[in-house]
Amino acid sequence: MKKILFLSTAIFAMTTLLQCQPDAKEEKDAYLFVFHQDATHSLYMATSHDGYTFTAVNEAQPVMSGDTLATQHGIRDPHIYQGPDGAFYLAMTDLHLWGQRFGFRDTQWEREEDEYGWGNNHGFVLMKSYDLVNWTRNVVHIDKLFPDLNVGCAWAPETIYDPEKKQIMLYFTMRLGNGKTKLYYSYTDDAFSKLVTKPEELFKYPNPDVQILDADISQMPDGRYCLMYVAQEQPGGIKMAFSDKINREYVYSDQWADAEPGACEAPNVWKRNGKDKWVLMYDIFSINPHNFGFCETSDFKTFKDLGHFNEGVMKTTNFSSPKHGAIISITSQQAENLEKYWANKAIHSTLRDSVILSDPCILADEASKSYYMTGTGGKLWKSKDLKVWEGPFTVAKQDTASWMGKNPAIWAAEIHPYKGKYYYFATFTNDSIVIAENHNGVIPRRASHILVSDSPAGPFKPINNHDYLPADRPTLDGTLWVEPDGTPYMVFCGEWLMNDDGTMEALPLKEDLSGAAGEPFLLFKASDSPWSREKIDGKTVPNRVTDGPWLFRTGTGRLGMIWTSWIYDVYTMGVAYSESGTIKGPWIQEAEPLTPPNHGHGMIFRDLNGKYLLSLHSHQVVNGQYIRRPVLFEVDLSGDKLILGKKVE
Repeated sequence: MKKILFLSTAIFAMTTLLQCQPDAKEEKDAYLFVFHQDATHSLYMATSHDGYTFTAVNEAQPVMSGDTLATQHGIRDPHIYQGPDGAFYLAMTDLHLWGQRFGFRDTQWEREEDEYGWGNNHGFVLMKSYDLVNWTRNVVHIDKLFPDLNVGCAWAPETIYDPEKKQIMLYFTMRLGNGKTKLYYSYTDDAFSKLVTKPEELFKYPNPDVQILDADISQMPDGRYCLMYVAQEQPGGIKMAFSDKINREYVYSDQWADAEPGACEAPNVWKRNGKDKWVLMYDIFSINPHNFGFCETSDFKTFKDLGHFNEGVMKTTNFSSPKHGAIISITSQQAENLEKYWANKAIHSTLRDSVILSDPCILADEASKSYYMTGTGGKLWKSKDLKVWEGPFTVAKQDTASWMGKNPAIWAAEIHPYKGKYYYFATFTNDSIVIAENHNGVIPRRASHILVSDSPAGPFKPINNHDYLPADRPTLDGTLWVEPDGTPYMVFCGEWLMNDDGTMEALPLKEDLSGAAGEPFLLFKASDSPWSREKIDGKTVPNRVTDGPWLFRTGTGRLGMIWTSWIYDVYTMGVAYSESGTIKGPWIQEAEPLTPPNHGHGMIFRDLNGKYLLSLHSHQVVNGQYIRRPVLFEVDLSGDKLILGKKVE
């Protein structure tokens, strides 16, 4: 069939409590879909009751954050399997492709690319559950378990039960050193916490010069096993091999199984409930925007093309552009329990120090005597006392017909009261639109935009379809500043990915904020900072990152700006002051940073009692995992400079 020859983030409660094992033989009449998204590198789940239409739980937000699951602060390639014991086995690649961009590491990859190749990740996240809610979690580093293998990379783990060994078998893509990727397998312990056998090769491709990857094993009607995998021919697509044994003796077939003219990856085969039909699903990364494709078979010889998500019989209701996922059959009760769990969990009350949120912006609203907090993820929390927060609520209603698309990532949202309305400044990213590619990788369309509402609680809707900022470069972290003469500006960051030196810029806005009233102009560069720095090629140089601007005036009328960068691997906030007292500067950087280590991207507000507070997020290590939480500090603005006070507990 081949023509030419194709993750604010909610987090699961992970416990080690054992649940009662359900009967794995209950009639399965629903489906569960797990996948990740490049915007978050986190885990998503969607359910279906007919096998054709899928709806993501948790309002299409992540159910597990890659920040907290993986040592590289991101996951990819999730696969789920239900074993004969009734347990669900969830395996994922431990990898954040944009780790350098997001500040998780100083280099593009964890290890030297010359020695270990592209990606060079070496870890898997292994999780086990009996109810799809409570999970055990373990991270397995193959290079440490088997140092003699010289593991270059490992990804796309999947699980299946081996009836001969009576063990769960983990199979995956692996590269030794900087060689070709091949398919391997190993066995796990009963707890699904580690690998207990040395990886062995699962299948050899006839042409040793062709890389193979992304294996998926399913049992056919005749009892034999079908191995679907990606062969990186020109273009790459899905091929098959067959065996009576689950872990060996696979016989090569030269047939292409997918229906794509271009390249695709990540095959996953799942059976339709109550029918002798199997669906082959795959990730089509060669089209823009990327999508999933589907074929259907009853004999693993002939495959009927079902088209793509929302371009044929297969539908999604509230999400788009999933990446490398898997579908399994579950019971209707399990699907309903999962849906109800996330519907109830989506809105709840929690203490501030239990909220997971980057870039927290807080509005103190006098009219409602309430606080409204938003940030990255585009959700909203409400509070009466800054301690207990209710939420999160979905409030952003972007124009899906615009460049932002149907499901953009939302970063660094802010709410600003202005002339009787409330304006929502946020950064939107559409990964399906590529604006450039350079030594920093693929650069997607990203820009700050403005939404509006009559209420601080939203919903916030686009003012119009106008593009505020240039489309040919990435911009982010837009905030509002109004000069004494009434002129409004969007102050924003020009992301460093284009020129390796981030900028702080200002865009004059129309009086009603409906569009730009001029061209952006430069305030300062990342390299102007005397305190932020990093190491590149062993040399200490100014850090490239500009992040999170917020403008303020001191008691003496002095105009200042807090903004964030890095001191090596420490996320830190500094201060700059305008010598002219206007937004046009010149801006002079303070010599030393303002905040304690690993605190940043903040804003200043006055609480309902009139006290000035600084809201920002902390980078914390909890149980070996790196997460962000909102933090408050008292600040003194009475003099000529911003003075940081004590932390608010």
